[in-house]
Amino acid sequence: MSILSLLAEILFVGHSLVGPDLAPLVQGGFRAQGVELRAESQIINGAPLKYNWENSAEAEGVDARMVLPRGNTQALVLTEGIPLLAQIDWNDTVGQARNFASLAWQAKPTAQVFIYETWHSLNSGTGVAVAHDEGATVPWRDRLTADLPLWQGIADELNKTRPATAPAVRLIPAGQAMGLLADEIAAGRVPGMDDIRDAFSDDIHPNGKGRYLVAMVHMATMTGKTPEGLPAQLTRQWASRDAVIADDLAPVLQRIAWAAVQAHDAATPTATAPVATEAAAPLADAPVVQPAAAPPPRVFAPVTNPALALGLAGVYDWSVQQPFLDLMKSGRPWIGHLPGQWGGFDHPALAEAGYLDENGWPKAMPPNVTGISTVFLTDLPPQSPAAGRYVLTYEGKGTLALDGRATNAKAEPGRITFDYLPGEGSVLLNITAIDETDPLRNITILREDRQAEHAAGQIFNPEWLARIRGVASVRFMDWMMTNNATLALAADRPLPGHYTWAVNGVPVEVMVALANELDADPWFTIPHLAEDALVRAMAEVVRDGLEPGLRAHVEYSNEMWNWQFGQTRWAEEQGLKRWGEKGTWVQYYALRATEVAGIWAAVFGDQAPERLVRVISSQTGWLGLEEAVLDAPQVVAEGLPPPKQAFDAYAVTGYFSGGLGNEDKAALVKGWLAESRAAAEASADALGLQGAARAEHIAAHRFDLAVARAAAELATGAESGKPDDSLENLLGTVLPYQADVAAEAGLDLVMYEGGTHVVGYGLLVDDAELTAFFTHLNYTPEMGALYARLLQGWQGLTDAPFNAFVDVYSPGKWGSWGALRHLADDNPRWQALAAGCAAC
Repeated sequence: MSILSLLAEILFVGHSLVGPDLAPLVQGGFRAQGVELRAESQIINGAPLKYNWENSAEAEGVDARMVLPRGNTQALVLTEGIPLLAQIDWNDTVGQARNFASLAWQAKPTAQVFIYETWHSLNSGTGVAVAHDEGATVPWRDRLTADLPLWQGIADELNKTRPATAPAVRLIPAGQAMGLLADEIAAGRVPGMDDIRDAFSDDIHPNGKGRYLVAMVHMATMTGKTPEGLPAQLTRQWASRDAVIADDLAPVLQRIAWAAVQAHDAATPTATAPVATEAAAPLADAPVVQPAAAPPPRVFAPVTNPALALGLAGVYDWSVQQPFLDLMKSGRPWIGHLPGQWGGFDHPALAEAGYLDENGWPKAMPPNVTGISTVFLTDLPPQSPAAGRYVLTYEGKGTLALDGRATNAKAEPGRITFDYLPGEGSVLLNITAIDETDPLRNITILREDRQAEHAAGQIFNPEWLARIRGVASVRFMDWMMTNNATLALAADRPLPGHYTWAVNGVPVEVMVALANELDADPWFTIPHLAEDALVRAMAEVVRDGLEPGLRAHVEYSNEMWNWQFGQTRWAEEQGLKRWGEKGTWVQYYALRATEVAGIWAAVFGDQAPERLVRVISSQTGWLGLEEAVLDAPQVVAEGLPPPKQAFDAYAVTGYFSGGLGNEDKAALVKGWLAESRAAAEASADALGLQGAARAEHIAAHRFDLAVARAAAELATGAESGKPDDSLENLLGTVLPYQADVAAEAGLDLVMYEGGTHVVGYGLLVDDAELTAFFTHLNYTPEMGALYARLLQGWQGLTDAPFNAFVDVYSPGKWGSWGALRHLADDNPRWQALAAGCAAC
């Protein structure tokens, strides 16, 4: 299979019975059959199609009304809200389905539409109350049979207005498959399952086993073939423990799915065509439905806080801030593909074997390598302003093509234009042939409306600059790939002409250019393995390029007390070699940091006092560790001065988390969440809300009470009675202690990182409920208020800027580090940072 065999896009529109997991399973099923396609979803939990149509821009996942008009959707899967009859009666199910279907057919006449049959609560007919469901007296299994004509009726109505070019609208009988599964379990023919509830996580939502069955029904319906023989694992990683499908269970679920599809097709013989893949004549008479208009660009308040510094998020193909005009500069390092696989011959292998020139462009195709690829614009959130028409230009001769999220590509010599819409996945650039006498090189990838800016010598994305302009300082720790760095030699340092800046970090020249552009002090973090020549080369570039009036901060590495990073383990090894004693890692850090600071001071010479700030740091919460850093007895024993004499500033953090992500507070936080959801449900009931309106209200308010509890805990530890890691402890104990340390050492107190550290730890990293809550909490007005208090407390200790970590980054289970979640974001936390401390 070619990696350029992206044939179609599948788009799901629905609610939580689609959820975030169904599309990846279906995509994985097709991949296992040798077909690469993209499957995406528009999801609004609890919502009928009407609400999905009217509120598509606010949905989770993609906006179907923006995606469908692009003409890439070959299969559109629609499902209606539950209770089904209520939606049909009150929410114009057929009319809303026709809206989505017509939009698909208008853009792609061969698109096929499917109706995904779901089910009602397992509590139906048991005597357990099912809120807002008038049909809940009917037993669940009987109801599947009774509801089938309603589901099929939706497809039948759409077929009446389906254009002749489109295949028949078909039903995906997932509800019928669930019924068969219940029958087979009752007969004892499903290994490891004793009750239909073993396929569900609650009374209506399937667990991993149930989702797998639903995915198999989709595969069988869309392909017209049995899914038997597909692997049990359809995604690169199991979504959760309950998603693991045993080898003896997978074929049983596959047979049940195929039996459900065959039985339904036999009863509905006109609906047996699989997904169409051939082109057809343009559609002449389809109903015209206008796509949702793109909203006008938002204008955001500028940064007016004179005491704000920002750590900059790293440069990768998935960087949501997209800092550079030329997207090739943030492209993933080359991936060479061995026969029959993705990858196997990466950038280091290509470089070591001599296949890359001095700037990293491939000079030839290695034997047995079928293609060399990079990816860019990866997994940008749908709200990102990156959508548009792009232009890829290149010099030299060879064969190259675009795939993935690139659409409407038009190629001509030296140039490819394409459209891009943000969402899951990447744009893939693949090179399959290279003319060795005139190899491909100098590839640039620009948004069409930014070509003139690039030609004029501009480097940076103006949308990004507009969001951060006004900051006092920028720290380049992630741009320099400081943690676990491998860069050691001056000859290997990144240069502006290199094909990507995602191999060994961004060139110093580019960082200096950004500091000059922003009129902000730069903060450099020197890789721990850097030889003296590399340290000196960096210092010389900064000395010669940094504009007058700006001061360069230089720090050796980052957090060399933190054992999760390779530089700390390396420092311990070096300390043991030098002094024959364990536990000397921070003293070795102090020794090498002193040497690095000395090199920079020598390069700057008599300009150093006005243009250079030499920084040393310690672990903020480990009160007393700073003695080994600043005084370093092993270093002094060698006849050297105490390290503190070589520096101008002492750096600490300003983090707080209340320990909310720790195991010992999990029960407390879970209790808040249960209490909070119950309050939201009671509020919805008190307002008399039903159906989608009720679900929307609960979704909007399910965390309200929990946020209030968490804010109190973060502020003082009020809920648990444990103030450790609270804002009160940080501002009342930890930072005043560190301010005294700095003063005693004759150093300025500065911050290298700070802000919320609310994130799950250990097993809680994979707790989806906690991740959702922590992500929400980190961008609430309550968090904004805590930041305002933090800024005021910090300014009471020092004149140095508050250094927020980081500027723009998508939140997830590993943390909500971005002050902005994307370039179109605005949230109370960012507003507090940008405005600053009014009382200071």
